[in-house]
Amino acid sequence: MPILLWRRTLLFLLCLCPGLAMAQTGAIAGRVTNAATRAAIPGATVLALVGGATRASTKADESGQYRLAGLAAGKYTVSVMQIGTKLRSVENVIVRDGATTTVDLATNPVAVQLEQLTTTATGKPDKAVDAPADVSIITQEKVATTPSLTIADHIKGVPGVDVSTGGIVQSNIVTRGFNNAFSGTLLTLQDYRFATVPSLRVNVPFLFTNINEDIERIEMVLGPAAALYGPNSSAGVMHIVTRSPFESAGSTLTLDGGSRAIARGSFRNAGIINPKAAYKISAEVMRGEDWHYTDPGEPTNLTHNGQPAKRDFDVNRFATEARLDLRPTEGMSFITTYGLSHVGSAIELTGANGAGQVKNWQYQSIQERFNWGNLFAQAFLNMSDAGNKDSLDQSGTYLLRTGQPIVDQSRVAAGSIQHSLDIGTRQRFLYGGDYTWTNPRTGGTIDGRNEDDDNVTEYGAYLHSLTRLNSQWELTAALRADRNNRLDGTFFSPRAALSFKPAESQNFRFTYNRAYSTPANFSFFLDLIQAHNAGGLPYDVRAMGVPPSSGWDYRRSCSAALAGGLCMRSPFVSTLGAANTFVDANAAAYYQTALAIVKPQLPASVAALVPILNALNPTSTQVGSVLRYLVGNGDVVSPSSLTHIDPLKASFVNNYEIGYKGLAGSSTRLSVSGWYQQRINFITAAQISTPNVFLEPNSLGAYLGAQITGALIAQGMPAAQAQATAAAAAPAIAAGLAKVPLGTVTFDNAKLANRPDVLFTYRNVDKTITLWGLDLGFDQTLDDRFSLEGTYSFVNKDSFSEVADPGAGPLRINSPKNKGSVTLHFDNRAKFKAQVGARYTQGFAVNSGVYTSGVNFSLPGQTCVAATGAGCYQYPAVPTSTLLDAGFTLAIPQIGRGASWSMNATNLLDKRVPTFVGVPSLGLLVMTRLQYNF
Repeated sequence: MPILLWRRTLLFLLCLCPGLAMAQTGAIAGRVTNAATRAAIPGATVLALVGGATRASTKADESGQYRLAGLAAGKYTVSVMQIGTKLRSVENVIVRDGATTTVDLATNPVAVQLEQLTTTATGKPDKAVDAPADVSIITQEKVATTPSLTIADHIKGVPGVDVSTGGIVQSNIVTRGFNNAFSGTLLTLQDYRFATVPSLRVNVPFLFTNINEDIERIEMVLGPAAALYGPNSSAGVMHIVTRSPFESAGSTLTLDGGSRAIARGSFRNAGIINPKAAYKISAEVMRGEDWHYTDPGEPTNLTHNGQPAKRDFDVNRFATEARLDLRPTEGMSFITTYGLSHVGSAIELTGANGAGQVKNWQYQSIQERFNWGNLFAQAFLNMSDAGNKDSLDQSGTYLLRTGQPIVDQSRVAAGSIQHSLDIGTRQRFLYGGDYTWTNPRTGGTIDGRNEDDDNVTEYGAYLHSLTRLNSQWELTAALRADRNNRLDGTFFSPRAALSFKPAESQNFRFTYNRAYSTPANFSFFLDLIQAHNAGGLPYDVRAMGVPPSSGWDYRRSCSAALAGGLCMRSPFVSTLGAANTFVDANAAAYYQTALAIVKPQLPASVAALVPILNALNPTSTQVGSVLRYLVGNGDVVSPSSLTHIDPLKASFVNNYEIGYKGLAGSSTRLSVSGWYQQRINFITAAQISTPNVFLEPNSLGAYLGAQITGALIAQGMPAAQAQATAAAAAPAIAAGLAKVPLGTVTFDNAKLANRPDVLFTYRNVDKTITLWGLDLGFDQTLDDRFSLEGTYSFVNKDSFSEVADPGAGPLRINSPKNKGSVTLHFDNRAKFKAQVGARYTQGFAVNSGVYTSGVNFSLPGQTCVAATGAGCYQYPAVPTSTLLDAGFTLAIPQIGRGASWSMNATNLLDKRVPTFVGVPSLGLLVMTRLQYNF
């Protein structure tokens, strides 16, 4: 009902307001040129402003001509903005009714990015060169000339940013390492609104509601940003800023096509209804065929909705946004935005449960922003729907390892307020607060038995101080405090930055940030099957969150002589008790169960021994028990290592950074950041935590050898022959019996009653890990047409042996230690732009839930025998790669003033390489774009 009311209100306003524009108006017109050469600057954005608020905007044509129409009589400031040129403004331009005022604008070239404005680093507009953080900006021009399907394609060359791609639209984005199959560590915003899936707090770029044609810029802030944005920004911020309709009036029609049967169409229309109202409507539809891939962890015999549950490589998406900007008075604005995306089909990875087949997933957002002078406030509601009404619905998203339908009708509601106060010309204070409410609503699927108690609320407040010590030195100090209803205590995030600016185009910075991250909602409340009947036996593998109030305890009330008193649940009946009840970890009591399972696979050479084997019933003193994880390399688990798993705590990052951004000489922009991090209370990916109980093979082999020998002698066989027969047969029989998991050492929790599930869960690692790195970027202007751009990033460690997952090896950053890129650009400033570049990525191993390099996993329906590799599979490491890309954009004035044709090819030489584990190897992808602005 609220969405319907909002839509009707917007329609009413759009219908009502055109009638207000009938009054007589004036115009401003002129030409934009290079002050040194007098050459035209096509495509420059020209604005008419009153008191800093935009009243009209347009773009210069190929000859540099522009015209700002529909202006009420009065006094204006006219500004021109163009990447690569210095901001130029002319004040006190008089407009009279029915007349055109001529204003020619001449501007000077500067290094790209130094004059760009960023709001993400400090919360207020700053030049990128002045920001007290490592900020990279992807411009509207770059987005417009790069045919692509998601936001990830535009940021692959940004220093310090790691993008893993699993298909034509699937990707994960992080900064400075610590990527995952299901990653939400990078705070992602669209126009100050969270862009993540509400209950999962994961970034899924193909669910974003914006379209490429509506992007004004993408701001990437490296390093912790919690002092301004609160929890979960310890890895930085990606902020997608869309274009105001006041500053981008007109229409854009785009048709994209490419390999992988890609077809995309989009339309954007923005209009200024009158000086106080403007609107924007955008939409896109796309389809394509994803890269094919067979995951060995996915069974081939599952069914979903009566059909085989297999990968659908068709990808299709629809997205739309509508926006209404109202400026009732000078310095005041109301911005209302509604966005919707609908993904009919795609594949998305999850760390704990493997790949999900996305079907009919819909994402919606409603946002209201308010600006009045130095006051900013917003409220928004994000809503997700994975396509299933309940856990029995088969029409939406499901897991490819289990066929389990996924219900996600989650919501997040948030509000924030911010105000700034200037005291003289040297002191500014910025302060505010925000509130977030997360309501999962997963229909008993994702959160399972935790469904009735899984809401999370967070709130916080902050104070920033910016002090201009003199013309060259600035000091930034900040403090933020936050609370989370599922965690104890108040969390503080301090920040300090000292900036030294010896010249207008030079800035050195020294920064300290402390940030914290709260566990994601699913880290507390996840309760979801990973796999049914592991090893072909009645064990389900289940991913579980950690109860926020109690954590997990293993039951230790059983026989102290066995496994240190640990209890197990077995799906089998024995003399110890009924199935699935807590019993002693006594594998010998289940010898007959193991024999019944293994007997059909025994070789014919021992068939005569079956009657002897059937008569045996060993005791725990004769045959021991051993604990092993089903996942891993078969290492024995010590009972003493199974200790209480504490409730999850916040994780902290201390970040120290020294950096420089500015002009090196007259034609080179240089950005360098050296950083050092301490990461405290690291939260692992979901890892196996409940070992299974097996017959100990050595004592079992000795027992079987003695029993077989005695039985054969009793049957009349000579002793030497009986001993030789037993010696040949007993080890093989024992090895087979020792493969059978006979019970699970599990947690003592009422919610887990009568289940022998093998459980994966999360842990805080109460240790501090340290790492450091370097991020470098440069732009070199070679002449008036050619420029060279390059990046390089280095991290000193890619694994941490002091933080090891049971059965899965050390903690890994899941991204390369070394990577870099170099791109040559050509731009004749008139009709043709082109670029060719190379990207280098060093190979790396991965440890991310079920996607872990070099670890033995059971093939679906089989038991993995790590020693021989039988029934096992492994994911390989990500290989080193060097890939070539190329593209061009050609203006087509014969079609229209704003017409262009672009083509972009990634992986030009078609080198098939994966960028993560559990994903296809990607080859050449060619995209072409025909765009018309009018």
